[in-house]
Amino acid sequence: MDTVHVGIIGLGVISQVMHLPLLSKFENVKIAAICDSDYNKARFLGEKYHVPNVFRDYEDLLALSELDAVIIATPTNTHHDIAIAAIHAKKHCLVEKPLARTADETRSIVRELENTDVKLMVGMNQRFRPDAIVLKSFIHGGEIGDVFYIKAGWLQKNMTDSSWKTRKEISGGGVFLDLGILLLDLSLWLLDFPKATCVSAIHFDNTKKGVEDFSTVLIKTETGLAMTIETGWNFDVDRDLLYCNVYGNEGLARVNPLKFNKKIQGNLVNVTPERIGSHEDIFKRSYYNELKHFIGAITGLNPLSSTGEEAIEKMAIVDAIYESAKLNREVLLP
Repeated sequence: MDTVHVGIIGLGVISQVMHLPLLSKFENVKIAAICDSDYNKARFLGEKYHVPNVFRDYEDLLALSELDAVIIATPTNTHHDIAIAAIHAKKHCLVEKPLARTADETRSIVRELENTDVKLMVGMNQRFRPDAIVLKSFIHGGEIGDVFYIKAGWLQKNMTDSSWKTRKEISGGGVFLDLGILLLDLSLWLLDFPKATCVSAIHFDNTKKGVEDFSTVLIKTETGLAMTIETGWNFDVDRDLLYCNVYGNEGLARVNPLKFNKKIQGNLVNVTPERIGSHEDIFKRSYYNELKHFIGAITGLNPLSSTGEEAIEKMAIVDAIYESAKLNREVLLP
């Protein structure tokens, strides 16, 4: 296809800040329709980005025959029904993380893809960061030797979409399902998805809203590698603290900022490439790369990454993490 006609369902922060402005600049993409339960907002954004079709109901948007794909950026509890409806309408799907609230809901969605040509991708933008891509190539080149440990974290200054993310029946969980799942995906992706064998988690609900606002998690894999992930909302910091440190037996690599230390003739040497952009630029480019990848998969330019099958594996780990926090003990994965 020469032009991919895309519809956007859900016009919250990420659609306004990333999806709409970025897709509007793709030469081979036409934003053909948008939809939001707040119709006045949808109409305003439709006028701003010259979108020909504006809807309140996603079913009306999916009925458009010219649509090739949709981006689903609605609260998590709606992903299941909207994604299945989109699959039945034969629209390729990019669903913002997480695909669903639980592994069972995720499997239910992915089953609907059987015997179809529909491509479903889950939005995991951290793996599309330019510095993360460089980091993965460095790891796979053996530059820090055999990796044995990853330490990742995200302490967020200001929480986004707080109106629903602290309501468990809508979000499925708290800060781990919001931020931690992105770091889980990044860590697993960097190492080509080693199988997790057990998890231990501690969650804190400091604001007493019924979901965790701070989480610390230990994950062990069948290869002997370990990962720790800490996440928190509404911290008194100058800006978000986001990091991913990768430890090998011959050096250390990390992102945000990108840095590589490697043993050379017994000495630890900084071999970091030149700066590849500001924090803001890297964040924006992660979404640009993600959207470009999705469009490329639809048009046959590249294989699909961050698939529904990957989401099932990650959500099984997430379910175990929440069980571990609830039971206050280690939980084994099958």
